[in-house]
Amino acid sequence: MTYFKLILALTPVFFLYNCGSSSSSEETVTLESLEGSWRRVSVKNQETGEWVTTEPNVIYEKYISPTHFCWVNYHTQQDTLLGTGGGTYVYDTESSTYVEDIRFFLPAGSQLLGQSIPFDVKFEDGNWHHTGYAKVFEFDPETGNNVVTDSTIIEEIWERTDAPVSQDGLIGTWVLESFKGAGDSIRSDYPEFVRYVKLITPTHFVWVHYLSEQDQVLAQGGGTYSYNGNTYTENLKFVYPSGSGQVGTTLPFNCNIEGDSWAHTGYILIQGEDETGSAKMDTVTIDEIWKPFTGIDS
Repeated sequence: MTYFKLILALTPVFFLYNCGSSSSSEETVTLESLEGSWRRVSVKNQETGEWVTTEPNVIYEKYISPTHFCWVNYHTQQDTLLGTGGGTYVYDTESSTYVEDIRFFLPAGSQLLGQSIPFDVKFEDGNWHHTGYAKVFEFDPETGNNVVTDSTIIEEIWERTDAPVSQDGLIGTWVLESFKGAGDSIRSDYPEFVRYVKLITPTHFVWVHYLSEQDQVLAQGGGTYSYNGNTYTENLKFVYPSGSGQVGTTLPFNCNIEGDSWAHTGYILIQGEDETGSAKMDTVTIDEIWKPFTGIDS
């Protein structure tokens, strides 16, 4: 697969804010208006100049919390995660630029990992239209370094998702601090070299488990949710790795927020095998404490 085709299939979304004057068909975009969940409508094929719509049975969504972003490309019928990427972002009000730093990416080996990329954006007719360039690197045998040799243009249109809006008590970016395994009497701190981050928007959640020092996404899941102050319920739309049997299930958790700690307990069902090799669903207990993202690299 060429690099352009990889970009076309798996492009994450980056935003540069347009703070100029508005016209009748163009609105000024603010940071607050970007937070939430978005669905990709179409992407421009730079080889043909045609706009390509997202295929049926494919989730192509982007989730933006106050500090992080994550996009997901998932085929529902095949139970396959086609691509994902995300990280943190910074908004510079003086220069009206928005830069996203890519901290994780799947599939592995992409040249996008580690890039900080600004994109030009306009907000028109309720949709996001954005255009930008991803750097292309080549190895220089004389210096032993990767050098920028080209760039790839990305043009996309996104619309807000129409999922039910939940209460805002959990909106933000959360980092797993500690957990208690099945049968454990004490809680274990989560290791620093492994990142476990959960983004909550007004309509969606997404969590991602990845190695911060390596180019590897270990697991991911997401969907819609509801929250009533005591119970947090996840409705799973996608899970990676595939074959867990969790897609389409509803997972209620007892939820308690005290200070800066979010504790939730419950259980999930994961597909396994019995002694004869037949499929069965195993119950796995979830007992976790999450903390808000504090600005440390995640």
